[in-house]
Amino acid sequence: MDVTYCGLDVGSSTCHVVGKTKDGDRVADRKFDTQADRIREVFEKIPGEIHVHLEASELAGWVRQILRSCPRIRRVLVSNPKENSWIAKDANKNDRRDAGKLADLLRSGLADAHAVYYSDDPDRAVFKQIVQHYEKLTWQESKLKMQIKSRLRQQGVLARGETVYTPEGRTAFVQQVLSPPAREMIGQRFTLLDRTLEGQKEAYAWMRKTSKRYPEIVRFDEVPGVGLITACRFSAYVQTPDRFGSKRKLWRYCRLGIAKRSSDGSPVSRQALDWNGVGSLKDVSRKAFEGAMRTRKDNLFQRAYRASVPRSGNPTHARLSTQRKIVAVLRALWKEGTHYQDDKG
Repeated sequence: MDVTYCGLDVGSSTCHVVGKTKDGDRVADRKFDTQADRIREVFEKIPGEIHVHLEASELAGWVRQILRSCPRIRRVLVSNPKENSWIAKDANKNDRRDAGKLADLLRSGLADAHAVYYSDDPDRAVFKQIVQHYEKLTWQESKLKMQIKSRLRQQGVLARGETVYTPEGRTAFVQQVLSPPAREMIGQRFTLLDRTLEGQKEAYAWMRKTSKRYPEIVRFDEVPGVGLITACRFSAYVQTPDRFGSKRKLWRYCRLGIAKRSSDGSPVSRQALDWNGVGSLKDVSRKAFEGAMRTRKDNLFQRAYRASVPRSGNPTHARLSTQRKIVAVLRALWKEGTHYQDDKG
């Protein structure tokens, strides 16, 4: 059966698909509404064995699940749009042209290098959404607390520490605000904070309950500095250790890899952390590092950091090196299905 390579440009209201043969001949070119039935209907009319390429977006996971249910679609590849500058920076950009270029990248094999991982397990996808929901509420909590202190300072009321967020503290500080409208606005922010904390508590309960399905989280929780929340975040974002062929690839995904740029054998910029990857995973490794350093009992990561400081001559480099070690240990425990042993590493 002949293969048709399809590029699919997904929009919130409409999609455009362009299908090409291996030689580049166009065999499909359709614009249609972004609806599950329409997606299935359009792809049923495309000839041959179908391979599809689309870019990562909020809709990509949903569209991918629909496409995978179509019998003649053998492969669905989702790529990182940041890597497709050939498409994004085209002066004559439109949906039809974008879809054609996605098809060309797929049939040439160039799309594979920038593939984005999507789990075939729908429960894993939901667990990741729960973790992201908890993270979002935590970020909102922090933002609201900063806003409250900022609004109090604007009224000449200086609040330090966490006392201002207690029921007694908020009453005492708000009473010092002379302007009634200002008091009302600050009170509204306290109300938003209370609702956010309630939502965060519920999200934590969902996350804790759902985490029991995944045995690696129990093993992660045994690692010094890694609590339940950190373990859930690492599991949710990585999803499976088998997607990374080496620990260095995982480091890069955690924004702990080193970017090296050179031309004609000579460096063109200083070495720095590679900002490709997931910022939440870098935060996970940082929080695990800080937790391990606070632990009273001597552990593998404390010893690694102490050894790395004189060797690197830089505490920041030593910290990053230890964060990489933490990530490598978590990957090994997950991949091998073993429990943490402090004398191993």
